[in-house]
Amino acid sequence: MVLLNHFHKLCKLVTFLSFFITSAFAGVIPLFNPSSMSKYENRFSLNVSTYLTNDPFTLKDLLLNGIKGEEHARNGDNVALAVGRFDIGYGDKKYGYIGYTYREEIFLEATKDMVDLLYQATNKIDLPIGRYYDLYILLKAYKMQGITYSNYLDIYKKNGWSINVGAAVEGLYATEMQDGYVSGNAVANSSKDYSFYGISSYNYTYNYLYDLDVNPSDAYGYSSHISLSIEKDKFHFLFIANDLFSNLYWSALPYSDVYLSSANKEYDDDGYVKYNPLLSGKEGYVKYSQSLMQKYRAEIAYRYKKDLMFDVGSDYMEGVYMPYFDCTYLWNRDASIKVGYETRFGSLSIVSHYKGFTLGVSANDLFQPSSLGISIGMDF
Repeated sequence: MVLLNHFHKLCKLVTFLSFFITSAFAGVIPLFNPSSMSKYENRFSLNVSTYLTNDPFTLKDLLLNGIKGEEHARNGDNVALAVGRFDIGYGDKKYGYIGYTYREEIFLEATKDMVDLLYQATNKIDLPIGRYYDLYILLKAYKMQGITYSNYLDIYKKNGWSINVGAAVEGLYATEMQDGYVSGNAVANSSKDYSFYGISSYNYTYNYLYDLDVNPSDAYGYSSHISLSIEKDKFHFLFIANDLFSNLYWSALPYSDVYLSSANKEYDDDGYVKYNPLLSGKEGYVKYSQSLMQKYRAEIAYRYKKDLMFDVGSDYMEGVYMPYFDCTYLWNRDASIKVGYETRFGSLSIVSHYKGFTLGVSANDLFQPSSLGISIGMDF
């Protein structure tokens, strides 16, 4: 199946190493904190980060082996997401931060039946005869670059309280995107054959649903981020919202609104049915406005001792909550180490900081992770 065979290729879009914002608030997915980028004077920074995760497969099987390993899909909906960003710029306490950004993001949601059929068809596993599959897959993705400006404002500093708000705007140029869904059903007629019917509404720069050559398209747009920081004695609260208001304006973007069926079946040499859908509907090019995926973080930190701090929080993206808790030990003003655990995908993280350098890694398995984050940061 073309759609299924391209699944792991799509997730390769953001498998690049990265640096991230040097901040006491690491969280799970890479987010831009407007306040932290402009609170120091005369600071150049190089910040990149990437986080990849999915429910059904290890990253090795998903990205390298074409999902030929072991499947461990969740009951209900399964998700795969990848968020990566690169930021390089200059920050000043008075004038704010300005820099270049490069971003790639993918979000995919599928039913367990969709994942099961994907896995069984790709690996030629005999189908349970008579099984009914409820098929649904949602895909959102984009690749873009642009210029970021951010600044912050202290709005209250009295009696041990410190409250500030930050804001950032981005001017963006995008060259790749995905935005669409497939919904339908399938039934196993025999151990090697299934019939299906579905509908799809799909905007794209590359068609993963079926083979189709299209003209390239690009987009200009904008995005905005905000932050709120509240400190009182030993407590610190942080809230970040990324892509709160955003749009990418695509010109002459390819689209497909089609019905798909298995009325045009073909079989391989082993007798297994091949994905060769019969299509009906319409294709073309359209002006399209795409909103970026909103991402949030809320965190509370408590300084237990001078050299020990605990924090608990959660990231949120497209209906997925990623709660976490961390413990940070500070050797001195220049060096610290943080150990944390994220509960949704079960990732353990370690982040070390020395002077202007930060190195972090997170994974939910030492040898066969299905979640992986890598981060390095430099301020100078």
